[in-house]
Amino acid sequence: MARAVYPHRAMTTSSPFTAIQSESSDPAWFEVERSIVEPAGGRVIVQRCADQDERAELLKDAQCVLVGGAKIDGPLLDRLPNLELIIRYGVGLDSLDIPAATERGVVVAHYPDFCQPEVANHALMLLLAVARKLIPHDAAVRSGAYRSVPLPVSPALTNETLGIVALGNIGRQMAKRAQALDMNVLAYDPYIDKAVFEAIGVRQAPSFEALLEESDHISVHAPLTPETNRMFGADAFRRMKPTAIFVNTARGPIVQLDALVEALRNREIAGAGLDVFEVEPIGPNHPIYEFDNVALTPHSAFYSEFSNRHIKERIGQTIVEFMSGKWPSVATIPNRNEVKPKRQLS
Repeated sequence: MARAVYPHRAMTTSSPFTAIQSESSDPAWFEVERSIVEPAGGRVIVQRCADQDERAELLKDAQCVLVGGAKIDGPLLDRLPNLELIIRYGVGLDSLDIPAATERGVVVAHYPDFCQPEVANHALMLLLAVARKLIPHDAAVRSGAYRSVPLPVSPALTNETLGIVALGNIGRQMAKRAQALDMNVLAYDPYIDKAVFEAIGVRQAPSFEALLEESDHISVHAPLTPETNRMFGADAFRRMKPTAIFVNTARGPIVQLDALVEALRNREIAGAGLDVFEVEPIGPNHPIYEFDNVALTPHSAFYSEFSNRHIKERIGQTIVEFMSGKWPSVATIPNRNEVKPKRQLS
């Protein structure tokens, strides 16, 4: 099924406005947003801030802030009397204090359907890369040591069980891909109705512990919440099969990285594929680099040419619609029913 495209409509606003991205030093990366916002009478400013004081100073006159992972909380919002709209690039809202924004009349927008196929594809790629020993085989071939890497042990994946943590949109996309490899799929998600599991042919794990113990491999697709924060620690890895591959493309703090390193050293699991980390970027000498049975990518699972341009166009349209006095039509507003916006919206 083709993904929806949201063509933006040219419109103008009644007064000039400013949208600011405070985490990047590359203005060219935001050319798509600028091409939509500027004809409508706005401007997009891109400037990296080192801390919250710098961010408060930069944003003091802005109507809109564009957020990658910056912390936007009550103390910062108290210093931003002109701010009306927070836009989160993507899905997760864990860096935003939505109740604080709501109390101050600031609307929050995000895009829960962003990059779902891309992240599922990436998770499958990491699973396959570790299972097929892509990292050591590639290094060996490039160094001239052809077929020097021992072929054992390489799991078949086919007819094995993939355990999925969180059966939301991306988890379901991952399940479909695993099923295409003739894998059995087991999932743990206490917030999803049993009928959803049955409709997509996924077996429901009765508990998180049951999923850990029964799965041949595990892929994490959960949001970061107090419940999932540091969900995978030493105990979780000990419960997994020693032949299991662990994949995380969700949120870094779900996994205690030091515990994962110890599990790999002690051969409690067979390998890992990671796109996200507790602290990003990870340091240059982190012990996770010791392992050739670990595939690492730099929080890039979200990206494809389509997903990147698509979200940028939607963000540009969200800004312009809002500043024109309209509720955004291409974004999800998690505080829409509670917030009293600073401007009248129709």
